[in-house]
Amino acid sequence: MLELKGICKRYVTQSFTQVALDSVSLSFRDNEFVAILGPSGSGKTTMLNVIGGLDHFDSGDLLIDGISTKDFHDRDWDAYRNNRIGFVFQSYNLIPHQTILENVELALALTGVGHAERRQRARKALEAVGLGEHVNKRPSQLSGGQMQRVAIARALINDPEIVLADEPTGALDSTTSVQVMDLLKDVARDRLVIMVTHNPDLAYEYATRIVNLADGKITDDSDPFDVADATRREAKPTRKTSMSFVTALGLSARNLMTKKGRTAMTAFAGSIGIIGIAAILALSNGVNGYIKKVEEDTLSSYPLTISKQDYDLSSMMGEQGATDDDTSKNEGSSDDGADGKAQGTKKIPVVTAVKDMFASVKSNDMTSFKAWLDAGGDGIDQEVNAIQYGYGVTPVVYRAGKGDEKPVRLVPNAMTEAMSGGASSAATVSMDSMGTSVFNEMIDDQSLLDSQYDVVAGHWPTSAHEAVMVLSSRGTVGDYTLYSIGALDIDELNDLVNSAMAADGKIETPESGADFTYDDALSTTFKVLSPADAYRKNEETGMWTDMSGDADFMTAKVADGIDVHIVGVVRPNETANASALSPGIAYTHALTRQLMERAVDSQIVQEQLAHPETDVFTGKTFDELQGEARQGVDLGSMFSVDEAALKSAFSFDASALSGSAGGMDLSGIDLSGLDIDLSGVGKDIDLSDIMAKAPTPDFSGIFDGLELTPEQMQQVGTLANQLFEGFLQSDQFRALSPEDLKDASKLAAAFSAYLENDAVAQQCLAQLKALGGDALVERLQQAMTDYVQNQLAPYLQQAMDQVMKAISEQVATTVSTQLKAGAAGLMDQMVTQMSSSFANLASAMRVDASAFARAIHFNMDAEDLSSLMMSYAKASKLTYDNNLTTLGYADEADPISVKIFPRDFEAKERVLDHIDAYNKQVKAAGHDEQAISYTDYMGIIMGSVTDIVNTISLVLIAFVSISLVVSSIMIGIIT
Repeated sequence: MLELKGICKRYVTQSFTQVALDSVSLSFRDNEFVAILGPSGSGKTTMLNVIGGLDHFDSGDLLIDGISTKDFHDRDWDAYRNNRIGFVFQSYNLIPHQTILENVELALALTGVGHAERRQRARKALEAVGLGEHVNKRPSQLSGGQMQRVAIARALINDPEIVLADEPTGALDSTTSVQVMDLLKDVARDRLVIMVTHNPDLAYEYATRIVNLADGKITDDSDPFDVADATRREAKPTRKTSMSFVTALGLSARNLMTKKGRTAMTAFAGSIGIIGIAAILALSNGVNGYIKKVEEDTLSSYPLTISKQDYDLSSMMGEQGATDDDTSKNEGSSDDGADGKAQGTKKIPVVTAVKDMFASVKSNDMTSFKAWLDAGGDGIDQEVNAIQYGYGVTPVVYRAGKGDEKPVRLVPNAMTEAMSGGASSAATVSMDSMGTSVFNEMIDDQSLLDSQYDVVAGHWPTSAHEAVMVLSSRGTVGDYTLYSIGALDIDELNDLVNSAMAADGKIETPESGADFTYDDALSTTFKVLSPADAYRKNEETGMWTDMSGDADFMTAKVADGIDVHIVGVVRPNETANASALSPGIAYTHALTRQLMERAVDSQIVQEQLAHPETDVFTGKTFDELQGEARQGVDLGSMFSVDEAALKSAFSFDASALSGSAGGMDLSGIDLSGLDIDLSGVGKDIDLSDIMAKAPTPDFSGIFDGLELTPEQMQQVGTLANQLFEGFLQSDQFRALSPEDLKDASKLAAAFSAYLENDAVAQQCLAQLKALGGDALVERLQQAMTDYVQNQLAPYLQQAMDQVMKAISEQVATTVSTQLKAGAAGLMDQMVTQMSSSFANLASAMRVDASAFARAIHFNMDAEDLSSLMMSYAKASKLTYDNNLTTLGYADEADPISVKIFPRDFEAKERVLDHIDAYNKQVKAAGHDEQAISYTDYMGIIMGSVTDIVNTISLVLIAFVSISLVVSSIMIGIIT
């Protein structure tokens, strides 16, 4: 049962409103033939569309079997049209490329009915409208009346309760119209048929009820119906709209095949977008994969390195501009120096990059950091390929002698000693660009090595006794590597280096080349020692002597050394953009661990660890050595003299001189050459530079709770800086002695006196009080006092110690140099006088050589004396830590460096976040000394990589957009 209650429908076009239905109320019986008449624009078709659910009303209600449709959703309207409504339109709406049987079947296909049942019911429906013999014809092969009957059959195939016919005979002739009307009349016997027509004759002849519309209102109803008097029928079960995949695929394929040209054009247009997207995605994935590979390879060669002593090189690499100190010193300078000239002055702004770099030097607590990394580093191990710890342990490599041959030391050699000895010759400059480290420890990530290297002979090392030869990307090996493993004569290399150090232009190079095969590489063996193995203890003096030059001593040590055998030869593969290993010889961390154990087990290292204040090489304390380095070497301790035996060794015949002594004139000896000139000492020490590097005070906390504008805060900062700079230039500060500068209490007292008595200070305090009141002044004074006591005083103490040390070293050098020069001149004069005046001295003097030799007793042999003199020569560098490093000692829990190999650049950023989180964690726990300082060199150098990747991504997105737009335009044109 269908009922319309106050249905209104309006169409609004800008300012014009067309009322199609104006409060229409109408009820229909379950089975009747209703004809709706009216002029064009009266609302007939609109009412039919509202009843069929093709259009929705603005107000009122449509009741279906007493159920309101106000709250219907799209799925509800679909179910309503599928179950209850059959449509017959004036234009037929048949699919031209399908047969009429298939057209009728289509309505059943939407309800999920099987193919066989669809075909049977469609035939029956076509037979019912008199088209049983034309089921295989296409619509183009039928007349207008036949096509309208097909449309009626299609409307009836689902057995609808309501049939809506919109001018079904409008395009038909009178005879055909009668046939169609007879069909509709027959259908109306058991269901409701609502027909819209302009032909009143057909309406009055066939319809059982005539409804007239004019201007959207009902003007006449020939047989009104009251819903209250009717018996409501039981609704049919709801059928869901559905279609099997096979049916949908078949219909689509049939539709495409009937329009082959159009289908091809549409496919081509669509493929432009699809192919473009696929190509761009492939390109994007390829570029991203390549970039990721390059990143991983690059980071394997340039890992994030954290050293025990670190300093910031970012300022040297252009990351930082001028510091605040520069700005304060050069008030005429402008930060806006894009044209390379400060505004309003002829001065060129200076960036204090070097000073900033050395001011940032910091010692890192590597023990705590390694413990954190070994514990997982809060997930940092998930972001890295490997973590490599460096201990500064350098293997001493020997080639064992065959038979009676003595062992030959290969590393260190003349090349490494020249590079580390600071040779001043011009030849060294060109050699600085060469890598002199042939033996290097390999990283532990075998998968990364396998991805970058091809094994061309042998296999990768797996133990401390195995190593691998690393070739260049071209598959070559350097002759320096061959010298270092004994394949070439090491003496030849030493001669070349010594000739180059002489810088006399006479360097003879060997003409013959070297033949080296893979078999030669795999048969190479050598001995590895710890630096501590080269020392012997002098039992008489208790000191240790470097015996590396004693072939007999080293023969026994080398025989007991660690055997290392080259077991493989590798070279970078063609896809590797960088290499994790340097060309040369790579050994495992197991060898490093054995060298560390060998050093710590040695007697000399044990003694040095047991006596940290005493130098094991000289037997003196390190403080004494530092003092003697400034005063000179005491040779008296090297030997003892028996005075009685010495006197008996000499006899003298005075008559042999025969008056020659009277001819010796000592007046010509000039002693003025012994004058010591210290005027040049300390000239190169710049105390102003020391104050420029003083730590900057932090006044950020003084504004808490104070309501100050940004301009006022800036004024406070300026006045605070003026106050601090005024103190450094005040009489109170200048009156302090170097010792006073080391005393925090005296420095604080001088600062308090400055605040109380200095006119400039009083003026600054008055301005501060005007800005923020007494609270601001008190906070600032307290902050500056804390700074002077806790930051400035320790800094000045350290700086003054460094100044005094530098002056002491300069005094010692100056005195030593001038004494040697003066003594040489004096001796020359005396020799001249004596040679001229005592021509007969040899005949007058009698010396008993054996008695003289017995009178003088040396306390050490030649090796001990050489070792001692070398120790004294390096006395300024002799410290406890340096001694342990020299001896090859290292604590595995305390590395001197950590190399972190991130997986890619994104992982590197996450690694840095983990390290920053570690720093915050230790600082929050009150352990500021455990915070790690580092410089991300690759982040500085490769910072533009991210911008490049982002730009590429934007370009690819633009290409995708253009491709989609072009594809959409072409599809739109075609369809």
